[in-house]
Amino acid sequence: MNGDHGLIPAVASAHRAVLRRLATPRERVGPLQRFVRAAMLLPVFGSMFALMRLTALVRGPVEVSATTGFGAQLPCRLPDLIQTYLYLFGVWEPDITAFIARRLEAGRTFVDVGANIGYHTLLAAHKGARVVAIEASPRIFRTLKQNVDRNGSSSVRVVNKAVSDRAGTCSIYQGPVQNIGLSTTLRRRGFATEAEVEAAPLSDLLEADEIRTTQMLKIDVEGDEDAVLRGMDRFIEAAPGDIEILVELSPKWWRDQTQTPGDVLRPLTNAGFNVYAIPNNLWPWRYLWANDVRPPTRVREPLTRRVKRLDLVLSRADRETL
Repeated sequence: MNGDHGLIPAVASAHRAVLRRLATPRERVGPLQRFVRAAMLLPVFGSMFALMRLTALVRGPVEVSATTGFGAQLPCRLPDLIQTYLYLFGVWEPDITAFIARRLEAGRTFVDVGANIGYHTLLAAHKGARVVAIEASPRIFRTLKQNVDRNGSSSVRVVNKAVSDRAGTCSIYQGPVQNIGLSTTLRRRGFATEAEVEAAPLSDLLEADEIRTTQMLKIDVEGDEDAVLRGMDRFIEAAPGDIEILVELSPKWWRDQTQTPGDVLRPLTNAGFNVYAIPNNLWPWRYLWANDVRPPTRVREPLTRRVKRLDLVLSRADRETL
């Protein structure tokens, strides 16, 4: 189903209207309010997501238009998870969004490794930062570039390569229609091969001035972050001392199943970085109180458990919260 016209997009729009009436702009929402709003969301969200998945199976993704909370215009293809949330709620990863918006300075550089369709890239550009958006999947990269061009983001440079610990090539395996962001360089997930792309350490993909001015680096590469971090020595040596690194760790997908999160982060902690956990609840009801955000909090205990996902901030700041 193509375009914003037709029955299915109209149904999606009606569901969105209901969900937005359930949302609140309040910055603090109590447990009872959360429970009531979540209970009311579930049947609406569940029926819409099921319809979008069925439609995608029969006729292909449903194309709609979304506007983010900071004004970016994005065409969205439902039922992809990120694009569905952007269409329904206008935001993705509220706590991470708030952290970037609060700390990123105009004129500094934001490096987005695993940029996906460009939500965080466009947020950083909106804040006045220079942006290098790196996306390995050629299919997703096309959408990323279109979104950057559509929003007139002249401060953004886009790169269709993979970041790794060495130069070469790697295979990209295509994520499913309901979550294209799961596209990965890891064969073990069982996805179909999408393409072969060039790979290189991060410092090889950036210009010297981009490295010298980087304030924030985001890494979201669906299980290959251990390789990305192993190849970052030259980047860290040349980057400013106040750089902060947002990273999603997926320990259960790492090639080396003996590694712990602490092992993977050791090159950074040895370089003086402290570890902070940042909230990142992806359940749909959390988006009904998107302004109720929390800062990253210091992690003091050793990171030895191989959990499914860890959302972290690495910073040389020495405090309890960022």
